Amino acid sequence: MIVRTYDGCGAAALTEKVVGLYAAVFAEPPYAEGPEDVEDFRDLLAIEIPQPGFRLVTAEVDGELVGFAYAYSLREATRWWEDITPSPAPEVTAERDGRTFAVKELAVAAPYRRKGIGRRLHGVLLARRSEERATLTVRPDAAPALAAYESWNWSQLGVIRPGGGEITYVVMVRSLP
Repeated sequence: MIVRTYDGCGAAALTEKVVGLYAAVFAEPPYAEGPEDVEDFRDLLAIEIPQPGFRLVTAEVDGELVGFAYAYSLREATRWWEDITPSPAPEVTAERDGRTFAVKELAVAAPYRRKGIGRRLHGVLLARRSEERATLTVRPDAAPALAAYESWNWSQLGVIRPGGGEITYVVMVRSLP
């Protein structure tokens, strides 16, 4: 397995491969995402790649993309912490540029799961970051993902329903070394 790290410039060139793997992984339960969701992801990725501190980590086996993870630094004006229940203490949600690294996606193709690839992507993604903490959201019905994050020292902060939607996500945080 080959693991590579990219900043925004390098990541943009991999958009089609990342979107293709995203489509395959998130078509599965519990996500059941379809073509419209994949196009929404493509659009969001184009917005997120230029964000400060953007990092993409990929895993390849025999030249095939089998996993990826990406994150970027939250800005002071972020809406990330809005509408979490129960409401965290103000010192938790007070953001400043460069305080928090937001993990947006981590995906591994089905045949390559439970082989340590997700853990490796996660470790490389968070390595040598200058932020003091990281955050992510995960669906509670994605039990294997939730269990992995908990085993990787993430703590649950609360839950959120982005845009008042019907899907609930667990908001998690962890300190960075």
